[in-house]
This record gives sequence, C-alpha cells and structure tokens, in this order.
Amino acid sequence: MDRILGQPAALDALRNQLATQRVHHAQVFHGPAGVGKFTTAVAFARELLCHDPITDLHGNASACGACTSCKLFDSLSGAEDSDDPTAALRSAHPDLHIVTKELALFSDDAQVRSRKLTSIPVGVIQEYLLGPASLAPALNHGKVFIVDEAELLNNTGQNALLKTLEEPTPGTYLVLVTSSEHRLLPTIRSRCQRVAFGPLDDAAVTRWLGEHHAELDEQTAKWVVGFAQGSLGRASLAVRFELVEWGTAVLSPIQRLAKSGRPEPQLGAAIGECVDGFAAAWVGAHKNASKEAANRRAASLMGSMISNYARRRMAIAAEQCDPETPGHSDQVLAPWLGVIQAVSEFERQLSSNVNLKLCCEGLGMAIHGALLGVAA
Repeated sequence: MDRILGQPAALDALRNQLATQRVHHAQVFHGPAGVGKFTTAVAFARELLCHDPITDLHGNASACGACTSCKLFDSLSGAEDSDDPTAALRSAHPDLHIVTKELALFSDDAQVRSRKLTSIPVGVIQEYLLGPASLAPALNHGKVFIVDEAELLNNTGQNALLKTLEEPTPGTYLVLVTSSEHRLLPTIRSRCQRVAFGPLDDAAVTRWLGEHHAELDEQTAKWVVGFAQGSLGRASLAVRFELVEWGTAVLSPIQRLAKSGRPEPQLGAAIGECVDGFAAAWVGAHKNASKEAANRRAASLMGSMISNYARRRMAIAAEQCDPETPGHSDQVLAPWLGVIQAVSEFERQLSSNVNLKLCCEGLGMAIHGALLGVAA
C-alpha cells in the first residue's frame, strides 16, 4: 500500500488492522469518486492474501512479494490501463473476486444478462459473491471480495449480503467501495468497519499530472487540476477524453452570460453534446460498457464541473461584497447559488430517469434563469 498517493488516515487505519491482526471481515471504503478507494482495496487484498507476510521493526506488516499469491498480484501490473481493468484483476488471482455491475453480462440467468448496466442485480451478488464465499479458497489461504460502486446495489441485493456479514466464513473478507455511502442500508453500514477517504490536495494532483502527463501545457494542467477537485480518477478522465474542451463549450458561455447579460441560446445543446460525446467515447474505449451508465457518468461530471465553477465564482464575488451595504452580498451571490441549485435539479431529474436531452436543455434554461441580466 506504500504506492497509494495521499490518504494517510485511511492507510494508517488499515495498517493498524494488519499489525494487530484484527482485520474486520467487512469494510466500507467511502469517499469521493476517483481518490484511490478501489486501488487501495486491491492493495489491501494483496496484504490479506499473502501467505508469508513480513513484519518490520515497527510492527508494520507487508506482503512478502515471493509467495504464489504475491506473484499473481505482481502479474496485475498495468491492469489499470487495460480496457477492462476489473476483468484483468478477476482473471489473474483465483481468490480475488471483483464484483461490478458489468458481471451481469456474463450471468447464467438470461434475465440478469438483459438488464441495463446501471445497477448491480441481486443475481450478480448471488452468483459471484455469495456462491464463491461458501467455497474453499483456491490457494488455501483466504478470499477477498471487492464490490465496486456498492451504492448501485438495491435493497434486495444489500439484504442478500446480511447473512454473509453476520456469519462470515473464516478467512473471507468483503470490501464495499462506494462514493455514496448514504445509499447503503443502515443494517449494512452497522456491520462493517468504515474507512474514510478524502480528496487529495491540488499540489498532489499537480505532481501526479507532472509524473504521468508531462505533455500538458501549464494552462491545460491548471484546468485539469481545477476540474479534478482532488480526484486522480477525474484528472485521468479529463486528460484521456480531452474534457478541457468542456470549458470552452460550456463554461465560457456561462461566463459570457453572467458578464454581458445576453442569452446564450446554444448552452443547453452544448451541455448535451458534451455529455453524449463523452458517453460515446467511453463506450468505444470500454468493452461491454453500457451507454446509459456512461451517460450518467458524463452527466455527473458535467454537473460537478458547473457547480464547482459556480462555487469558485461565489468565492470571488464574496471577497468583493460591501459589508456596509445591506443586501449587497445576497444580490451578488444569489445568481451563482441559483446555478448550483439548477445543477441539483438536473441531477435529481437524471436519477428519476428523465430523458437526458431534456435534462440538458432544462439545465441550460435554468442557468439562464439564474444569471440572465446579472453582471458578474
């Protein structure tokens, strides 16, 4: 786990579990998307599945690097760069079980295979977690199950996990990875050890970009850092899919609208085109990817970008407010607060399965309503 960037509190908590040999059988890794939760879960699994862990003079345990299990993990290097990194992880180690929504495509149940990949069906949990959890480990040492995007489990799927959480098989560990912990049932959360992950600071993201994307010019790198909001996953997406173009297509019209008070009639369409373009590129780059799930990912990134921009403008505007003038701060900040509220409504509509194009057009109109005629 020494290669994990940032997250000292989370790593210390996990190392303490290993050092004291009091590893909880079920854990929830929660925090913002793209900050290293899944990567840490895989690194933690390496430690748990090592046959001959090494303990240093300070009592810290680490994987030996020489046993059969460690060698299998070593073969995973570069898996994160493949079209389907979780598939590579699943195929490389027989006792590392990665459970994702995409497993529905390979289910023995035709009804599960036909489901849209926007949730993790209970059939996937039964087939790829509950069933294997009852079997002996292939390497006779232990098993680790990692459920990625665990918030996509519905109540039936989560309830199916309860017996495993209450009566765990010795040597079997479960890690639920989620960026929306509140969507997990209280009965699930109460039976798991919670490990919190937070956003990285801008300096860490900047260093990472310098190490992995030195080709970026200074202006583009600065934009990516702002877009990332402390998430290396978001930074990687921004570079890979050239999301800096979203700034030109969407944020520039918003800036002009606030400054001039003149309408930007193509704003909603521009939002929709950016979302659809990302989703199409994502599906093209990932085998078995769902267009609907990609649309939701893109819309979430878009909403986050716009609301983060509005918060930055609010911070700048707040510094310029006249404390001696009653109501001046409300007048200056209200338009940008309206933009943030418009994004919240956009996300609510998406979660209610409103047509994506209509949602994007509605967001453009709502932003106009918040900013039209207001000088920034």
